[in-house]
Amino acid sequence: MSDNTRSRLASLAVRLVIAGVVVSVLAMLIGRLGIVDGRLGFFGAAGGLLIVAVGVVLGLIGIIRGLMGKPGMGQAALAAVLGVAILAFPISNALTNGSAPQIHDITTDLENPPEFVSAVALRGDDSNPLDRANPANLADLQREAYPQLQTLVVADDIATVFAAALDVANAQGWDVADADEPENGEPGRIEATDTTLLFGFKDDIVIRIADDGPERTLVDMRSVSRIGISDLGKNAARIDAYMQALQGKLGS
Repeated sequence: MSDNTRSRLASLAVRLVIAGVVVSVLAMLIGRLGIVDGRLGFFGAAGGLLIVAVGVVLGLIGIIRGLMGKPGMGQAALAAVLGVAILAFPISNALTNGSAPQIHDITTDLENPPEFVSAVALRGDDSNPLDRANPANLADLQREAYPQLQTLVVADDIATVFAAALDVANAQGWDVADADEPENGEPGRIEATDTTLLFGFKDDIVIRIADDGPERTLVDMRSVSRIGISDLGKNAARIDAYMQALQGKLGS
């Protein structure tokens, strides 16, 4: 291979990194805008990152050849450094959330999870089922991974807690589909949908506010992904954040 060819190799590495970024950004954009299914956007972005990875490999090869006195050292280093910087976040995110269990239906009440009503019609036939039947040990997997998720017990009346719960749900930026106030001893129910930032994936949420005696209210929450086997811990994190915000709102 001639020196000129090796220089073109370094140039190719830079072009691949740039092309991969463009593919990933476009895939995320069209997925988020709903032009294509979010899953197609995700796979498109993953393909773009794969192109970036190829560019990094070629850049590393170019660096090695540059150390041997061949041309293209600067371009090769640029491709390698830029590519690694781009890949750092998705790789870090995958490693951080890689230990999350293969589940996507999370609730604070494993014995009697809040039930969806309005969201059923919104989810579509290709969405994950809501029967919590798969996997068979779903409750055990959640209990082991997220032991902190428990029913929130509030020392306040149900009307006050429901109003605060609805305010916090709206403040999260969710699309609130239903807000059924507690009545005649029946729990209150809030249903909403959260759309993820990058690919427009939709997760459905139901919050149950139940009376448990004078000045004592129970709040339970369930968050379910419409698609995907694993949520990478997203639903549990959403419940954690909401419950903390609600406690702050109630001053408890």
